[in-house]
Amino acid sequence: MNSLKLNSGTIALLVVALLVGGVGFFTENNGFLIAGVIFLVVGLITAVNELRKTNP
Repeated sequence: MNSLKLNSGTIALLVVALLVGGVGFFTENNGFLIAGVIFLVVGLITAVNELRKTNP
């Protein structure tokens, strides 16, 4: 798997997931924590789909 295949939008989604999850963790706000986990799952699914694409 080559990490250079990831779009900037996917990388931004993963960064947002870490920021939102971190805010939820440090402020003990479960809403932000759940939102961070949802962003992380969506970002990982998007990243896996982009890495599995084969361009001929």
